[in-house]
Amino acid sequence: MFKWFILHQWKSARRSSIWQKNLGLNIFIGFLMVILLMYIVVLGLFLDKILLEVVNDKDPEAVASGILIYYFLVVFVMRFFMQTIPAMQAIPYLHLPVKRSSLARYLTLSSVTNFFNWLPILIFLPFTLKWVAEFHGMASAMIWFSGILLFEWASNFKLIWLKRKSTGKPWLGLVLLALTSSLFLLDNYEIFSISSISEWFFMGLLAQPAYLILPIVALVFWYYYNIYFIKSIIYVEDLSPKEKSDHTFSDSFVKLKEFGTVGELVLKEVRLLFRNKRSRTVLFLIPMFLMYGLIFYPQEIYNTKTGWLVFVGMFITGGFLMAYGQYIMAWESAHFDFILSSKTSFHDFFRAKYYLMVIVSVVLYFFTIPYIYFGMEIFYLNIAALLYNIGVNALLLLYTASYNKKRMDLSKGAMMNYQGVGINNFIIVLPLLIVPMLIYAPVKFFFGYEIAVITLGSLGVLGMVFHKYFIHLAVKHFQEKRYGIAEGYRQ
Repeated sequence: MFKWFILHQWKSARRSSIWQKNLGLNIFIGFLMVILLMYIVVLGLFLDKILLEVVNDKDPEAVASGILIYYFLVVFVMRFFMQTIPAMQAIPYLHLPVKRSSLARYLTLSSVTNFFNWLPILIFLPFTLKWVAEFHGMASAMIWFSGILLFEWASNFKLIWLKRKSTGKPWLGLVLLALTSSLFLLDNYEIFSISSISEWFFMGLLAQPAYLILPIVALVFWYYYNIYFIKSIIYVEDLSPKEKSDHTFSDSFVKLKEFGTVGELVLKEVRLLFRNKRSRTVLFLIPMFLMYGLIFYPQEIYNTKTGWLVFVGMFITGGFLMAYGQYIMAWESAHFDFILSSKTSFHDFFRAKYYLMVIVSVVLYFFTIPYIYFGMEIFYLNIAALLYNIGVNALLLLYTASYNKKRMDLSKGAMMNYQGVGINNFIIVLPLLIVPMLIYAPVKFFFGYEIAVITLGSLGVLGMVFHKYFIHLAVKHFQEKRYGIAEGYRQ
């Protein structure tokens, strides 16, 4: 039976128009994946040397055992946002002589092929063979590694259950992110050390193989519980789309209508973002953008590198702007012909999108103010980055939006979904992040930090002062290409 499931899935993928039209994008993404795999393999090969450099007063296997809990937590959060639920059109099989248990087992086991499940082999297996086996013996080393792999697989099945259980509740990702961050901060300030528990368990694996029972039990439990849960929901009434309430969170912004046509258009954009699955997923990535600084700011090595500080500042103050702005036209692809024939001015249409990016970016900036804890330099640099984002990058996104001609289905999630994404989207992001670094670095080198920050911020202020002129250029460019964009959206 599994053979037929796999065959049907393969034919469905090959016959999809997305497969045929996005061949170039698939090749490009494959190239990026190969590069990523090379970096991961290098990390695994030199993990022992990295741990010796970072912590020289403890054995590398003890350090690795302590950080494994954070590896599992971080990967689990990444899985929640990036890993798609194993999907197969189950409804067509429900009236056929196909057992629900077979469908459930297939949907569960198909998740094993996910990249994250095999990541421990690339990272920890080389370290196990090179270092752990040398000091603890091959048998103990392989038991240690088996514990890591089994926990990761158990985590995979637990995630599949959680995502199915929390369908329509993307806010749960924020809870997971907040929990992981809280545990890290508690550990960092020596209030509660979860890494000590992790070190105790995995070092215990090296001395007592019986500890392996725990990951085995976790794996078996989540595997069979996942199958049981899937069997309980494979019914037409559970799989069919549910009716949604007319009232949404976006209705709280009705006062925007008081600002005329542009205000009404901004309100429509807000409703579009909150009412559609694809756009809501992007919204719930915002906390990840805001917390990006916690990866770099606490590390002294990055604070001495000017380029990194600018990069992080642009990212945390412009995360929404970039995630939303790349698809300014594509969000409207389902009803783009109506926009072309509407009496609404294109200038008002573009101004509404610009003001939405500016308003949200300014509001989100206030959540980055606590980064002042890491120094006033970072605080002032983030202000300059915000000004540059809303005065330069937002306007640049309006202009480049006319190059995106791929239709986007807003009813589907964004993670690992490349429908509506083209190579142009990857190219557009580069100048948004790299150009401010190229401006800031030489100015700081020749004139100092203060002049560099003022220069970066002043460019943003100039953009905001003359934003109507630049919006006019974007509209003119759009009018030249609007029929080609419409043709692309109809495909």
